[in-house]
Amino acid sequence: MSSRSTKFKVIVVGGGPIGLTAAHALHLAGIDFVVLERRLEIFEDRGASLIVHPHTLRVLHQFGILDDLLPRGVELDHHLSFTADGHVFAEGNRYGLIREYHGHGPVAFHRAELLESMYNGLPEGAKEKILTDKKLTDLTTTHDGVTATCADGSVFHGSVIIGADGVYSKTRQIMRDLALKENATRSWDPVHPYTATYQLLFGSFPSPSPAGQGYDIQSKGKAIMYFSGTDRGWFFLYKRLPRPTSERRIYTQKDVDAVAEEFAEFPLTQTVKVKDVWPRMLGAGLTNLDEGIVKHWSFGRIVLVGDACHKMTTHLGLGFNHGIQDIVVLCNSLRKAVRAASGSQGPRAKVLTEIFENYQAVRMSSVCSLEGDVAKSGLETRMHAWHNPCYYLLSRYLSVPHTIEVLFMKYVMAPEFRKGQVLDYVTGEERMKGKISWVYPVSPTTVKTDYS
Repeated sequence: MSSRSTKFKVIVVGGGPIGLTAAHALHLAGIDFVVLERRLEIFEDRGASLIVHPHTLRVLHQFGILDDLLPRGVELDHHLSFTADGHVFAEGNRYGLIREYHGHGPVAFHRAELLESMYNGLPEGAKEKILTDKKLTDLTTTHDGVTATCADGSVFHGSVIIGADGVYSKTRQIMRDLALKENATRSWDPVHPYTATYQLLFGSFPSPSPAGQGYDIQSKGKAIMYFSGTDRGWFFLYKRLPRPTSERRIYTQKDVDAVAEEFAEFPLTQTVKVKDVWPRMLGAGLTNLDEGIVKHWSFGRIVLVGDACHKMTTHLGLGFNHGIQDIVVLCNSLRKAVRAASGSQGPRAKVLTEIFENYQAVRMSSVCSLEGDVAKSGLETRMHAWHNPCYYLLSRYLSVPHTIEVLFMKYVMAPEFRKGQVLDYVTGEERMKGKISWVYPVSPTTVKTDYS
């Protein structure tokens, strides 16, 4: 099968949360697209949760799916910190402060349910462009277009490739090969650009506690994050690796069970331990917890978003939110360029290069919070796992007083959240209203798109 178009078209590689975000943003921008997902199903249940912060809820509202989505998640409202022996040493108000400052607290969603809502929120014409069982094997680029080839022999022609295919991105790998083929002496990111210091076992299970809990459990070399929903609970079990590694590791069920056994006596709540929920797991997975930011986000007509170009630990729940911001910044610029271009082929290659380079520059600048959030996420993980005596003192004592938490949330986290950008071509009501204003408000005026 070959799909060729004479108008500007985006090929999105990856049908996960960020790929579906691209589908919504491109649809609203009036830009033709196709999404290629390698799995057989869009809503594959991997046992994981996603934390959605208020600046991302604004974008989901622009997609027109917020009212359908919110009942499927749970707003976090209670935070406790434990030691591994069950001692509660801190009860914080971080979630309440986020609600106070930004109009809503963070919401925990089951990943598969979030994907389902995002997919179902697309119009039928856009859904038809989400294709499964399309495993990318090759990309070719020319001065006027790109071609994506899949394992089943299907070929797709377009104007731009957006690689939203995760931490082990095939798009990033092929992009690297193309760049070095053009110039073998140029400096480029390594094949494995991220480094993992921790191992992560994640999973879901029937919720054993009231909804809205977001707890952390700390010890030397091991830590847990626990979230409770209405029907499900989720845990993230962190274990320090013997040494940092950049190599990809595929774990077996035996490895999963071994790590779970190490955490069996750790508490999740004041009455529930890991061993209490393990026999009733609904899904689980084990992976290395990669961290880092790649240096090259684009080459020619290929550009990366989400975990394909930056990866942070899961402790602050910011990864998905930053992938959303990538799409927003990229599509705001891309739409302007497409509308300004003469002819059906869209912007020329030179213009696209400038757009992609500016997109990376913006996301890496102080206008956005990416670099700082990668650092803060890693800091939180190391604090909870008592990575060294300094992290231990910071986590157990120095950051515990209520005044310190308020100052941190107000003067460190809130200024970063308020930088969240929105689609500048979608208008409507500002749903997230708190004490702190947004740097980029939702436009209340009417703007027509070209999509039909």
